[in-house]
Amino acid sequence: MNCVKKQEIFQYFCSMKKTYSILFLFSVTMLLFTSCSNQKVFEEYYKFDNFSWNRFNFVKFEVNIEDTETEYDIYLNFRHLPEYPYPEFNFNFTIYTPSGEMRTMDYEIDLFDKEGQRLSECLGDYCDLKIPVRKGFRFSEQGIAKFEIENKMTKLETPGVMEVGLIIEKSEN
Repeated sequence: MNCVKKQEIFQYFCSMKKTYSILFLFSVTMLLFTSCSNQKVFEEYYKFDNFSWNRFNFVKFEVNIEDTETEYDIYLNFRHLPEYPYPEFNFNFTIYTPSGEMRTMDYEIDLFDKEGQRLSECLGDYCDLKIPVRKGFRFSEQGIAKFEIENKMTKLETPGVMEVGLIIEKSEN
């Protein structure tokens, strides 16, 4: 009888250990997913036909802003072919706030570092470069914010551009 009880107790603790291990892993996984996904407020992409961006094709996004207390980090994601023919990408980024205020800035982004290494993350047939446009930006009013991205490259067509995306995340501050 004593031997049976010891074996039952051992099995009980072993099964509890497995249960707690599974619960712990599940909790950690859920925490990671929720903490990462809670930061992203908006993500949308504009896809270019034939992987070419016409200089006069302004890309526009509209985002409903509900929280005026939070600071946001705004990014442009530049998705291009590995064969993109230029060492840089030039664009203008304009924000129209719900209150009607306009903020605009030109950007000249290098796609390679000083050693010639690509700054984009490439996965097979495409490369992504997440470009910080504004950090800690706060909207003063609720409503629809509009974002406009203008291709400022010197040629009429910029080949090798697959998509341009707008990503808005809550600031980590």
